[in-house]
Amino acid sequence: MKRTVYFLLFTLFVAGYSDTAQAQLWKKIFGKEKPKKKPPVKKPPVKKPPVAKPVKKREIDYPVSVRKERYRVDVLVPLYLDELVQNDKVTFKSKLPAKALTGMEFYEGVKLAADTLTSLGFDVDIHVHDIQDVRNTPALLAKNKGLDSSDLIIGAVQSQQTPAFASFAKDRKINFISALSPSDADVTNNPYFTLLQPTLQSHCSRIMATVKSRYARVKPLLLYRTSTSVDQSAYKYLTGADSNVAKVQVNQLPARQQLRPLLDSNGSNVVIVGVVDVTYAENLLRHLNALFPQFKFEVYGMPSWSTMASLRKAGNYTNMTIYVTTPFHYDSSTPAAQSLADEYKKAFNIGKPGEMVYRGYETMYWYAYLLNKYGTIFNTHVADNVGVPFTKFDIKTKWDTDNNLFYQENLNLYWYRYTDGSFTVSQ
Repeated sequence: MKRTVYFLLFTLFVAGYSDTAQAQLWKKIFGKEKPKKKPPVKKPPVKKPPVAKPVKKREIDYPVSVRKERYRVDVLVPLYLDELVQNDKVTFKSKLPAKALTGMEFYEGVKLAADTLTSLGFDVDIHVHDIQDVRNTPALLAKNKGLDSSDLIIGAVQSQQTPAFASFAKDRKINFISALSPSDADVTNNPYFTLLQPTLQSHCSRIMATVKSRYARVKPLLLYRTSTSVDQSAYKYLTGADSNVAKVQVNQLPARQQLRPLLDSNGSNVVIVGVVDVTYAENLLRHLNALFPQFKFEVYGMPSWSTMASLRKAGNYTNMTIYVTTPFHYDSSTPAAQSLADEYKKAFNIGKPGEMVYRGYETMYWYAYLLNKYGTIFNTHVADNVGVPFTKFDIKTKWDTDNNLFYQENLNLYWYRYTDGSFTVSQ
């Protein structure tokens, strides 16, 4: 019993004197060291889940549509009348100046549509404004109340004129249709502004979606330029987050050794060309054809290429199939197109109508149809394509990722497929 007491006292004394001695004693008696106390485990602070921002609903609060016995449509078009007609005499000889041709043909199409609407009993008053006249600037038209009675504005205007007319339309809650320019001119939050000509971004999105769908196992080659702002924009749109392309900058025509490692001599090579300038794009295509005459290419170009005359001539790009997007296609063999051609010849005593005649005609006709059927606020009925004689427009509201509203845009696009001078059209 005494031995046990001495043992315990000795143990307590040693424990108070030396941690090392204590450890050695425990080791002798039990053959192992005294277990150390584990420090308390600090639990990480509980992270609260981030509070999601409320997502805006994709709804537009349009006013009630107004139905009228007669509607007024104002058409803004560049006619250059002050230059072309002076002292009641024309200042040109046989042909219109090139700068006036687009506006004049669009006006001719509008006039033919007005005649057709009258024959069908549509009650529409059409007022045409020459926006090259210094008295018809956006500011003066607004100041002089030249558009105050309008139920619809159709504008064959350029990007620099777009914001003022779009703002006017938004304030008045009337629709403004930009018929020719593909530029949104940074207009946002305007449900009354419609782009009939899709933006470059929409074209590029369609190109990349099509390439991704058709060539799932192929890595396309992207030829791009950074020397112009519009080509920089195309490059940005073509190289989104999910794009998988091999890239070659072509600010200068590329050398053969730059491209050869990226091309397949046995299969077909998919090439996307983000060059908007038609002249440079032609040079690039000819250069590619000359460098690799035995290779096969599937080339996807920019919408501006629809004006590239060399695509419609045999012998230019014999080893290439070239695809170009366009929002408009007019088949002259259809009854509607033949009827318009006949009316055009009767009215103006000249040959076949150009594309701008068709575009002026169908824009005026379709929107007058919407006014007549649905009233001044027809925006929720733009899927009604019954009244479109040629193009089946696909008008969609454009939103950003946070559901902020931009404007309305026509997303209808056709594919022109060129092969050695001939072409087919599809959607």
